[in-house]
Amino acid sequence: MARTHEDIEDFIMRSGITSTEAAPGTWLLQDDTWGGAQIVVQHTDPLVVFRCKLFELPEMASGGEAGLFRRMLQLNATEMVQGAYAVEGSSVVVVEVLQSENLDENEFLAAVDSLTLAIVEHHDELAALLPTAQA
Repeated sequence: MARTHEDIEDFIMRSGITSTEAAPGTWLLQDDTWGGAQIVVQHTDPLVVFRCKLFELPEMASGGEAGLFRRMLQLNATEMVQGAYAVEGSSVVVVEVLQSENLDENEFLAAVDSLTLAIVEHHDELAALLPTAQA
């Protein structure tokens, strides 16, 4: 059974995480422990997309981003179960995508936990690889 917007909203409400519905099928999740970061959850059947912007990339000399990108790829291979770090425009983001068909609450919460790990544990490590430290 495919999940509806109402099902996703119920998962969010039961999680206890502060949320705002930005548009039909799109929610912003936030928690005081995330340092101002927000997780965007978007349900566009047949997918539920989780996305969080970690920080802006500064202008770097050619090849200057190699250490950052290498570490992001290492984290993708070792700590990101389904999601991944990526560069979107000039931002470092972390994303996870799940099928809404047969999605259960545990899978939904695991995706939120995966992005929370990126926000809380990896943000500072990755930001430290930038030419100038960013918050």
